[in-house]
Amino acid sequence: MLDRLVEQKDAVSLVLASVPAIKNLSEQQWSTAADMTKTLKPFLAVTELMSGASYPTLSMVLPVVDGLLHLLRSAVDGLDVLHDVLVRQVQERFGNLFDEDELCIATVVDPRFKLVPFDTDERRERDISATLSVMARESSVSSKAVAAAPPPSQDSSSTSSSIWAKLDATAARPAMATSSSADVCRNQLDSYLPGAGIARDGNPLTWWAANRSTFPVVASVARKMLAVPATSVASERLFSKAGDVITKKRNHLSASKADKLCFLMENL
Repeated sequence: MLDRLVEQKDAVSLVLASVPAIKNLSEQQWSTAADMTKTLKPFLAVTELMSGASYPTLSMVLPVVDGLLHLLRSAVDGLDVLHDVLVRQVQERFGNLFDEDELCIATVVDPRFKLVPFDTDERRERDISATLSVMARESSVSSKAVAAAPPPSQDSSSTSSSIWAKLDATAARPAMATSSSADVCRNQLDSYLPGAGIARDGNPLTWWAANRSTFPVVASVARKMLAVPATSVASERLFSKAGDVITKKRNHLSASKADKLCFLMENL
């Protein structure tokens, strides 16, 4: 609304000039309104960016909020008091995001960002350690699943009488790891982090689909972390679509049919 008012400044001033009962804004007030519009625009951009549903958003929380704070602190205009208030409110709302392990790990495994948002060595080392810890758990779970998997069935009559029976039985057993799980995780992360990232408007899910075989443990962590939405906007949007499906003339829809219709509307 304020942006629209500043945009129509000439038209508004012309109309107010013909209405003596209403005093027009002074030039200083118009200038203040323009500065406020400039200050508040990044909040609109952040809101629209974090409301997306076709790309991961959890990994964007840390770099987006940190970038917003940097923008507010470095702004140079006549609204220093407003900037200080906004910075304080953002900090009170979000706290220190660099202390949130989940947000940091999600940022690290997102090829759009990796370690770029972490601007100190202490933060980088802390987040690498947190990522390695999660990778170790993922690797342990995967190893247990492989060990618990039943061996491939074979025809006992054909293998027991074959000279290759012992060799086949040995090959069927899971191979012993030549290095520890921690070393594997560290090697994968060290290979993943220095590599070229992707553009900020790229889709990290597409990148991981093509590179999951190269960094399997990192990809497993990314699959879990990047699937978490950062906001409830997608759910709220789906509720609104449900209102378009279940109307007064379609109020006898069964729950299962309404669910399928909403699914189709959201995904087609």
